[in-house]
Amino acid sequence: MNDKVVLPAAVAQKEEAKPVVPKMTKASEPKPAAKKVRKTVKKAKRKTTKPTVRKPIQRRAFPYQQVLKMWKAGKTLEKIARAVGRYQKDTDDPLHAFRVSLTRFHKGVRIDGKLVKLPHRVSRKTLKLAVKAGKKAAA
Repeated sequence: MNDKVVLPAAVAQKEEAKPVVPKMTKASEPKPAAKKVRKTVKKAKRKTTKPTVRKPIQRRAFPYQQVLKMWKAGKTLEKIARAVGRYQKDTDDPLHAFRVSLTRFHKGVRIDGKLVKLPHRVSRKTLKLAVKAGKKAAA
């Protein structure tokens, strides 16, 4: 048998025309430096936010008339606070906010254009001594 492979003339001519020779480079010739691949960093778009619209604080009007009426009737602080909705059951001092309102009321508030002061339940002497003790403790 014949082990020769017969190729068409055009293919045989191309294969013979290209000699396989390794490419030789000069040893003294420096290789070009590999270019650094720069990663493009996209600038983050600035988020445009709408200006926040703040709702005006709505305060509940303190019911001075109702407190004055219950105060004169001799009700306790807790009963008055619960009746006017100023009792905060989940806090350490549930009557704090109510007592602050009473302090303002003792100094005087305007109701229907008139200055009304809540009367103290203790004598003036006791009140002065309490104020004096408080100032001394604060100093």
